[in-house]
This record gives sequence, structure tokens and C-alpha cells, in this order.
Amino acid sequence: MREGWHEALTNWLLRWLPLFVSILWLMISFIPLKSELSANARPMLGLMCVYFWSAYRSDLFSLMSIFILGVISDVLSVAPLGIYLFMYLIMYLSVIKISKYVNEKTFEMLWIGLAVLLPVPMLSGWLLTSIYYADFLPLKSLLFSYLISVALYPIFGGINAVIINKCLQDEN
Repeated sequence: MREGWHEALTNWLLRWLPLFVSILWLMISFIPLKSELSANARPMLGLMCVYFWSAYRSDLFSLMSIFILGVISDVLSVAPLGIYLFMYLIMYLSVIKISKYVNEKTFEMLWIGLAVLLPVPMLSGWLLTSIYYADFLPLKSLLFSYLISVALYPIFGGINAVIINKCLQDEN
């Protein structure tokens, strides 16, 4: 039996909900703030989105989602084009590679997993950006971004977990 347009639209929106939520988080992370510190060090909400959705719902957060999120991040940022896409791809592949170890784990274990994996794409992006500008960028802002990201992950992950519980329950 054919489903109605309402059900088809609802299913389509639910399938793309992780990407829509990630874009919303990304837009929030690029809000300009009038602070010297916030101009150089911000939480890496894009990487946190990639980590969270790849760990919890990799079936709904595919390479197409990574590409779209990466292009939006590259356009919004002042970094060279492709840097954020590269960082998101590294995070996605890292999470997919270790997914058998992080699936069905407690939130604390996933938080530790983020703390362990986050430096890899961040340092890769920092290195590529430094090579692009032919000058090593300061590591202090990168370290501060890392610390803010790890510290804010429980809040961020909690909000995303509510979204999963409310909207993306399996119909099994």
C-alpha cells in the first residue's frame, strides 16, 4: 500500500534530521561574538556533531551529510576551503572504524571517546592550515577549542540524545 505524502515527507525529514540538527549547531557555532578569545577559540560543534551522529545513528548520518556539513563549515569559516570537510571526514572515518567498540556504551565512555579522537582531526586541520599559510598557527587557541569542546560535550550530547529519543526511535 502506498503511503501518503504526509508520511513520505515525515520519513524524509526524520531521515535527514541529524543533518538538519548539525547545520543548526554549526550556525550557532559561527555566531560572531565580540571577544578576542571567542574569535580564536570556539567549541568544535561541527566535529562534535560528526562524532555524535556517527556513533549513535551512522545509518542516518552518511558521507553525503559529512560533505554538506563540511561545505557549509568551509563557506562560513575563514579557513581555506576543504579544511573542515577534511576534518569531518577524518572524524567520521575514525568513529566508523571504532564503532564496534563505542556502540551500546555509556555516555561517559562516549565522552572519553570524543576526548581521545578529537585531537586527531583538529591537529590535522591545524597542520594543513599552517601549511597553507606557510606559518605555524598558534596552538593555544587550538588547545582551548579542544578543552571547550570536551567540556561542553555533555550538554551538547544531552540535547542531541533528547532529539534521538523524541524523534528517531526505531519502529521495531
